[in-house]
Amino acid sequence: MATPVCRHILTFRWFFLHLCSFNFLLFAFFAPPASAHPSPLHDLHIRQLSPRGFVINNSTGIPQVFDSVTQRPIPQGPATDGGGTGFDIAGIIWLAFSFVVGLPMTIAGIRLWRMTTGVGVGLAAAVCSWAALNNTVNNNGIPDAVLTAIVLGFFVVGFVFGLFEIGRIAGISLIGITGGLAFGTRVVILRPGLLVPGVNLFFADWVVVALFGALGGAFIVSQKTQRAGILVGSASVGTFFIALGIDLILNRQSGMSRGLRFLFDRNASHALDIIGGGYTPTLRTQITIAVSLGLTPLLAFFQHCAFKQPFSRKRPESQKIQLPDFLVEDPDAQGRSSRRQTFLDNLWSGAQTIKAVATRQHSRFSL
Repeated sequence: MATPVCRHILTFRWFFLHLCSFNFLLFAFFAPPASAHPSPLHDLHIRQLSPRGFVINNSTGIPQVFDSVTQRPIPQGPATDGGGTGFDIAGIIWLAFSFVVGLPMTIAGIRLWRMTTGVGVGLAAAVCSWAALNNTVNNNGIPDAVLTAIVLGFFVVGFVFGLFEIGRIAGISLIGITGGLAFGTRVVILRPGLLVPGVNLFFADWVVVALFGALGGAFIVSQKTQRAGILVGSASVGTFFIALGIDLILNRQSGMSRGLRFLFDRNASHALDIIGGGYTPTLRTQITIAVSLGLTPLLAFFQHCAFKQPFSRKRPESQKIQLPDFLVEDPDAQGRSSRRQTFLDNLWSGAQTIKAVATRQHSRFSL
């Protein structure tokens, strides 16, 4: 009969063999020759229709963007999308943020409990706000530092919400969904021009991303796979941000950052920059993304082996410290203090009633 150590070794070998095959297939399929790269601005068709309702006209040699209905020109602006330029303030903030979030989630997401649920809600809020702002601003846009501050503000609000008991279920669910989206996004941006290149097939790339997100969320729904969903979700989020941080150092905003903007930004005011400029990742960017994808299951397995404890770190009622009665001189003050403490305990850890405990035991999110 195999010992636990032998089982771990066999599982590790299974992960490693499948990882090598997965990385080889990814790189072989997603790295076409240079001739297959998207065309730059001067190779654009005379009239290229976008699903967002604008037309790029290059008939005069000077590319212009027109509304497909009114035929009026649409003023264009740079699509930096808050990412900054080089190592300016916005660039440094995103570089630091990538490692601050990525490192702990990569190696200890299953152990960090409230931080992990906070990151799940915070990332969902940040991504939604970032995409919404970038797709609705005009050609003047928002200064990169200001946009970065706004997006990180959404992250902080979501992170704080996820720390409390009220955000526990949302945090667990979103760490699975965002982990799946982070994995699917990297699969899509690994190839020049995205996984399914072509303006009219842009929706297919988002179908792939959505499928990975749905798969990550599906793992969270079932109690039997919920721990695996948290492990893979946190590892995926972590490796995504580590890869982004490394790529920002190596390629600044022209690598993985460009791929994210190319996937998320379809603002008509950014058409010349995004669609006209295209997306052609360097070999270094492709290797960075492929390695991060391959490391995701390995690091999830590492966390599973390193942290056997349950995801929840809530202490039982018997372990909570309470002051003896003789130390409290004023009974009224004791009552107020007790009510205040009960309110804070319920906010932080949830109601500790028999009904609540019984309900939690049968909850799908009881980790």
